[in-house]
Amino acid sequence: MKKLFFLFLIFFSVFPYLIKADSSKIYHKGYTNPMNVLGSFLWDVKKKGKIGLTSKIYIQNRELEATVHPVLLNPSKIKIALSKMKYIDEEKQYTDFIFNAENLEVLSKYTSKGLLLANKNQDVIFQFINKKKKIKNVTQGIIFAQKGTLNLVFFQIHECSFDKVDSEKKFDKKKKEYYKNHPNFSFVKKKNCSGIKKKISATSSEGIYRKRTNGNYSWIIFTSSSWQTKSIE
Repeated sequence: MKKLFFLFLIFFSVFPYLIKADSSKIYHKGYTNPMNVLGSFLWDVKKKGKIGLTSKIYIQNRELEATVHPVLLNPSKIKIALSKMKYIDEEKQYTDFIFNAENLEVLSKYTSKGLLLANKNQDVIFQFINKKKKIKNVTQGIIFAQKGTLNLVFFQIHECSFDKVDSEKKFDKKKKEYYKNHPNFSFVKKKNCSGIKKKISATSSEGIYRKRTNGNYSWIIFTSSSWQTKSIE
């Protein structure tokens, strides 16, 4: 009986370490995100995108041990910070906000929830698909907290793509291109899609910084002053 008790004790001691999200499968069809509290993605809307938790993703210059999850950060503060982010499409000479109103509302709400649910070995991962003039623009990345900062890393910013290939249909393998920056995502790119990385700007530089990392990623750091609102005295 004692042996059986110790076996159960060992199992439950090890079990929490076995349920980290597999980042290589996070957006595969039929995949369920194995989070500690929830049994599915935080947000999952067909043809619009997903938000969930994934095992920590290493990028250049990131200190993985500096992650401070779980952490409480009000959705309104996250929304204020993220609403300042814009992108510049130099090829089309076009500038716009990275997140539209709907994406901003969803991302701020579920990032706040995800950061509170996540442990120190997890990141919040997101993907938005916005259709514009028959072209689907994909924006995806991760969010994590370090001491005194909210960190946002973009893998893609408004890059045009088709949906994932349906396994029941036959496609020429030469037409399928895998997104090189991250193993989580694979798409069939349109021939007229530009591969030029989009530049990032902000409506205010107060409390917003960039950190050098992998050449194909964009790492943005927000401090508390980025989400402060000014009051009329």
